[in-house]
Amino acid sequence: ISFTLRSVNTLLTTIIVLHFVLFTSSATAQDLHFTQFNAAPTSINPGYAGAAEQARAVSLYRSQWANLPQAYTGFHFAYDRPLFNQNGGIGVLVSHEEAGAGALRSSRIAFQYAYEFKVGPRTYVRPALQAGLVSKSVNLSELTFMDQLIRQDASTTLEDGIMSGKQYTDLGTGVLMVSRGFWLGASADHLNRPNSSLSNNYIERLDVRFSAHGGGRIPLLRGPRAKSAKDVVVAFNYTKQGNIDQFDIGTYYDLDFMTLGVWYRGIPLLQKAADESIDVDALSFIFGFGTNVWHIGYSYDITLSKLGTMSSGGSHELSLKYMWDVARKHTQSKSPPCVQY
Repeated sequence: ISFTLRSVNTLLTTIIVLHFVLFTSSATAQDLHFTQFNAAPTSINPGYAGAAEQARAVSLYRSQWANLPQAYTGFHFAYDRPLFNQNGGIGVLVSHEEAGAGALRSSRIAFQYAYEFKVGPRTYVRPALQAGLVSKSVNLSELTFMDQLIRQDASTTLEDGIMSGKQYTDLGTGVLMVSRGFWLGASADHLNRPNSSLSNNYIERLDVRFSAHGGGRIPLLRGPRAKSAKDVVVAFNYTKQGNIDQFDIGTYYDLDFMTLGVWYRGIPLLQKAADESIDVDALSFIFGFGTNVWHIGYSYDITLSKLGTMSSGGSHELSLKYMWDVARKHTQSKSPPCVQY
């Protein structure tokens, strides 16, 4: 059999896509992870909805492992704002992910509500709910199956049992505590464990994604002698979904007009990767700039696992954020519950 370059590329696409469509188990089915999740914190916890005391619109774009064929890309848009009575907030999330040059697509829209109550001086607790709808589809015309190659690049496949698309509901919850100088939260997504499989012959129920996250803001320079506010922010995010868990920890040097940050991803001391190697995933560098109205951020992930940066090309991510005042009732300002970049 003579394999053309086009056949090899399309076969690689098919293998990548079918891995997600048919053969994804609870050990590998993972949600898309953004390095700059602090720029859109409602993506990991609905308790952040309205916590910034301003309306906030954020977009994130991620290109993962850019050197690999048919790279994985994701787009995320988040909007949230406080309620007029300042007793909580609402938010909406819109996300879109593509694998295999768009052969496999997944889109989600989710609505969030957070209620806020005071438990101490400048200390607030914000329980929240999230409900959404997910649409998942695969473009079979972009895939080439083995039986097509055997039949001399036949235009159609004899494979059956694969649906071109499906929709399902997705539920989540979260709680966030915000105080002066620190924040701590926990969330759970996919509470209803929806069946996300595109196969009529295989059920793939999403594992619940649990997340614990928090951080602290340490002021370095304030007052009339300071030309700009300077803070050091230390933050973390631990995520567990099925048999896979992930730990991110990082620090930022946060100024009014610029943010520099570095993040580490992996759990090298407590566990090993699937191939029994040391569990080190990535080292990320973040740069952001802007004003108290808009911010732009860029991050690059250096792959530390056996995949390697030279093979994978690393991962690029871009964030855009715009914030504006909407609340009618003035309240005592709280410390921002995330790094503002």
